[in-house]
Amino acid sequence: MNLAIPRGIIYHSVLDDLKWLVTSLVAKLDDQPVVAAFETRFAQLLGRKHCVAFPFARTAIYYALKRQHFPHGSEIIMPPISIKGILDVVLALGLVPVFVDIDKDTLCFDEQLLEKALNANTRAVIITYLFGMVPDVEKLVAVCRTRGVFVIEDFSQCLNGQFADRKIGSFGEVGVYSASSIKTLDTYGGGLLVCDDEALAEALRADQAQLAPPVRTQLWQKIVTDLIRNVATTRLVFHFGVFPLLGLLAKLKPNSVLKHTGDRDKAMIDELPGEWFCAYTALQARVGLEGLVSLEALDQERLHNVAEIKAAAPSVDFPRGSEGGKPIYWQLLAYFADPAATQQRWHGKKIDTATTSLLKISALPAYPYHGDTPNADKLYSNSLFIPCFPGLNAADRQRIIQVLNDVG
Repeated sequence: MNLAIPRGIIYHSVLDDLKWLVTSLVAKLDDQPVVAAFETRFAQLLGRKHCVAFPFARTAIYYALKRQHFPHGSEIIMPPISIKGILDVVLALGLVPVFVDIDKDTLCFDEQLLEKALNANTRAVIITYLFGMVPDVEKLVAVCRTRGVFVIEDFSQCLNGQFADRKIGSFGEVGVYSASSIKTLDTYGGGLLVCDDEALAEALRADQAQLAPPVRTQLWQKIVTDLIRNVATTRLVFHFGVFPLLGLLAKLKPNSVLKHTGDRDKAMIDELPGEWFCAYTALQARVGLEGLVSLEALDQERLHNVAEIKAAAPSVDFPRGSEGGKPIYWQLLAYFADPAATQQRWHGKKIDTATTSLLKISALPAYPYHGDTPNADKLYSNSLFIPCFPGLNAADRQRIIQVLNDVG
């Protein structure tokens, strides 16, 4: 029997979720030496000197920017597709977001457009590696350095990606990784900031020390969310329960089915939520230490799947990446002229797909800042996820290849 294939997975087992759920009820959450041990290991993975763990990537970016003491109204160059929380922290600091379009093959800033956007009021650039693709980051950083701007790498979707044999996250003044649900290193949330500057690291550790104590119920809720997603994407549950439900939703709401992961909140917020400023927990650090052990093997299995799928479907419009880049393919995606029709045909072959559920933050009606970003528009509207996760068997991969060649 051909079981339905989900478009993604949780990168730890259901049993792991159950173990950590029970542990979270009684474990000590504020054991700083455990957090420090994980920070050290994560910094070593990236080849950086320091790591400071925050509760969210947006929180890490907030403090990284705040510590620069930029004048009110300074411009921060941002990607047009990201999480809204990063836009919220930029605005909360009195800074002005400027959206620069992406290159359709690297899914990162177009180098010429980035250079054009830089001016005397630009203070920082947030380089974001969407879906694990790798641009020529050396060129992007060089463009920024000529103008003396602060570079933040958001490599939340590109852990272990490389350019010129150097880890993504090691090029800017700061790198930030979001260890949230469905990431390749998922610690039930967390924003891991890496840097080399000793003074900056000390200042950020002082900020870390001022965070509110962790809230056990918030951690428990994150683990439960992962557990639900994990159970839902196990093959039998997905085949007999979730996939038929997705088919029903497609019939009831055909215009919204492309992003059938739930609506994200698009409203502008008046103040940053307190949850964003509660400390990263020792339990999350323990999850991270365990996750690092299997990270490389899972990456290699996913990369093997991607290589096989791409080689067998040469006519499909995959983003090409950059020369010298080694993408990690957190998600494999491709462009399609009619994604809704393509999704419907794939559903008939029991393969789940969707466009990104990330927001196009350059076009939020409730926010005063917008950008003209046609390549990001195409990525947002016309690209579909292609299952490539570890655990796909040979028959799964052949089914994916067949449907790509039939409708690509």
